[in-house]
Amino acid sequence: MSDNPDSGDHNDRLLPDSNKPTEKSMGEKVSTVFRNVLQTRTDNIKDWFMNYGIKSSVGVLCWLFGSMGMSVLWIFIGAFSVLYSIEKFHKKRKITEMFKTVTEDKSKLVEAVKQLHMENSSSLPSWIYYPDVEKVEWINRIIRQLWPSIQGYVKDILSEQVGPSIRSSSGLLGGFKFTDMDLGNIPPQLVGVKVYDEHQTRSDEIVLDMQLVYASQCNIGVSVNYLNAGLCDLDFRALMRVEMSPLLSKSPFIGAVAVSFVHDPKIDFNLTNLANMFDIPGFDSLLRGAIRDSVRGIMVYPEKYVLKLVPDVDISYLKFPLPDGVLRVHVIKAKHLMAKDTKLFGPNKSDPYVIVQVGRNFKHRTAVVAEDVNPEWNETFDVIIEDIWHSTINISLYDEDILNTDDSLGTASLAVRSVYQRGVVEEWINLTQVKKGSILMKFEWFELAHEASNLDKAIKIAEHKENTNSSLLSIYVDKACHLPEKIKDCLSSNVQLKITVPCRKDPFKTKLTEFSNPIWEERFLSPIQNPKIDQIKFEIESDSYSGKTLGTLSFSISELLELEGMCIDKDFPLDNATPKTTLNMRLCLRVLKLKEKQGPQFDGSEIMNKPPTPSATTQPSPTTSPVPEAEKPTPESDEYEHLSINNNAHQRSPSIASIASVMSDGAVSRMQPNERKPADNGKGRVMLTIRHHQDQLLVLIVKAESLIICDEDNSTSDPYVKVTVIGQNLSKKTKVVKKSLNPSFDQRLSFQLSIMDVRKSRLKVSVKNHTGFLSSEKVRMGTIFINLANIPDLTLPNTRWFSLE
Repeated sequence: MSDNPDSGDHNDRLLPDSNKPTEKSMGEKVSTVFRNVLQTRTDNIKDWFMNYGIKSSVGVLCWLFGSMGMSVLWIFIGAFSVLYSIEKFHKKRKITEMFKTVTEDKSKLVEAVKQLHMENSSSLPSWIYYPDVEKVEWINRIIRQLWPSIQGYVKDILSEQVGPSIRSSSGLLGGFKFTDMDLGNIPPQLVGVKVYDEHQTRSDEIVLDMQLVYASQCNIGVSVNYLNAGLCDLDFRALMRVEMSPLLSKSPFIGAVAVSFVHDPKIDFNLTNLANMFDIPGFDSLLRGAIRDSVRGIMVYPEKYVLKLVPDVDISYLKFPLPDGVLRVHVIKAKHLMAKDTKLFGPNKSDPYVIVQVGRNFKHRTAVVAEDVNPEWNETFDVIIEDIWHSTINISLYDEDILNTDDSLGTASLAVRSVYQRGVVEEWINLTQVKKGSILMKFEWFELAHEASNLDKAIKIAEHKENTNSSLLSIYVDKACHLPEKIKDCLSSNVQLKITVPCRKDPFKTKLTEFSNPIWEERFLSPIQNPKIDQIKFEIESDSYSGKTLGTLSFSISELLELEGMCIDKDFPLDNATPKTTLNMRLCLRVLKLKEKQGPQFDGSEIMNKPPTPSATTQPSPTTSPVPEAEKPTPESDEYEHLSINNNAHQRSPSIASIASVMSDGAVSRMQPNERKPADNGKGRVMLTIRHHQDQLLVLIVKAESLIICDEDNSTSDPYVKVTVIGQNLSKKTKVVKKSLNPSFDQRLSFQLSIMDVRKSRLKVSVKNHTGFLSSEKVRMGTIFINLANIPDLTLPNTRWFSLE
């Protein structure tokens, strides 16, 4: 044995290792590289030959057989085989490259999934398309476990709120009721959630938009006038807004939660048992309309379902916020209207009038101008706007006929936000759905100012026009206390508050409530012409004590001008009652301040071809329209009692509404453009949505229509769209839609660009026809150029049609 312990190891290292490969010489390395390259080339040639050569040869052989007159069918079989083989080869290679990219960079997984779904023409939830919308699968797992418990709560809402609302909607549905409720085992799902950042909301609130989808095989029994039916296959889709306010420094840290739907939810269902009866013309739409209207009256914004988490928090500011502003509408004149009345002697004429509808709750009809196709109205009126970003001005012109239905002379629609962004808009608007005609309209946006110093100017502006006002008064009525017992059976009677305001024909009236506990919690809005001289009268009446009042109050609006924030919230003592009788309410005055003209020049393409919604069939006063506000409470003490409001600090910034969720109902393919289609130049149109978000220029190719024929058979085309960012050397293209002149793409193309680079760039959008190898078919179908600097706000999705040239 060696005395040196390391000698054995040293000797082992000197011996050659038979298990280790010997080092290759330079010639062997070059030979190995050459063989690998040769093998790769051989495999590529083999793949190409297997996918192209053999099948192409088969296709050529079939063609030769066909050309020799054996059968025309062989030509189609050969061509189909070649095209199918090529398409399959490209798809396989694309998927292989996609998975290779994902393996190398896992951050590109989402893009790969999007691309894969687009290739299969399937739709994806909004969290895929919009980076600011998040996937919340963990919440869905919680909902699935809670669904058995949630069902009972939903059933109570259907029975106690939806049912009575449906019964009151129509006399034919007076006997409507739910007899059985089985909501099924499939719970609702949230397919996308957007949480607004702190710079988009106030410091005392959290706002979320949730995309809710509920498709369940439920079984709900309904009864209408002793006739039973079943309601199944419910499909419910809605964009739900959740507002949490005020934020507190003590547990549970949130004072109240308000839930509402941003738009009317999409509700669809099937009826069983009495389905044939409900298929009677008008009856089915009556039932569906009643259900839709009942949901709208309960939870569609600005109506909210408010859940109080802390007993002493005042939720009236959350439930009844102040309006966003006032829109002043001037209906001036029209020209070149259609002549609908045929005259025996002289030219044909019309008797035109205008109906202006704003939102769901306001409708105004002008006077009729007899026998004139170039009428002048010069009428002005104010509209209280509940939501800037979701309200639309619908203009409809009619020819009055005494014996027949009034004939349409054209329609036009304009988004309220277009007026808000500019302050003042005065334009000739071309009418749609008719051959000719236009109307001159002027719109002015008035902000709600809480400084009395603006009042004199507002009064001066309002004096020049009839039916205009200088200010807006918000009246929130909470409750009455210690009403006098003037009649024998007063404790079993119901009481109501009547509010008489100047320049209003009918007084406001609250709901009837019990004499022993008169709590109303209602809000009314009233335009005021001159707060310096106007007064309001309040009267409490009993349904069993007609002709006499239980208490009255006269209030001079001028008192609010001396108060900070022009608001007062207290118990008012009543006259003609006991010394303890009081009426608790809050009065808030806002002065109408004309917004200065600003923003980009009005573009005629912002006029939308959108008829009025059928839901607004009545003509209520503009003062009754519910509207959103920005006042919400914040805690001032360590405890929750006596939470007070700073009335000067609660005007909601429009930023949250200006980027109101762009999530669609399940997929982007359901987005609809808010404008009329431009004139066709003979090459068709394409619909695009353009947006910049998180240093990405997003271009959504929605669809195209009326494209030209390019295929050799003179019947169709195989279109795709190529988008090029001029000046940045960037371009991408969509999938090919086979054999279609009205293709639907629904594909988003993204370009990594800063907002500064985008503003300096132009888009070239080319619609092309996909052709085969050595084909003589036409390739170019049409092109458009878009100057991105001309788009006012790229942070919002801008959807419109473009005519190809």
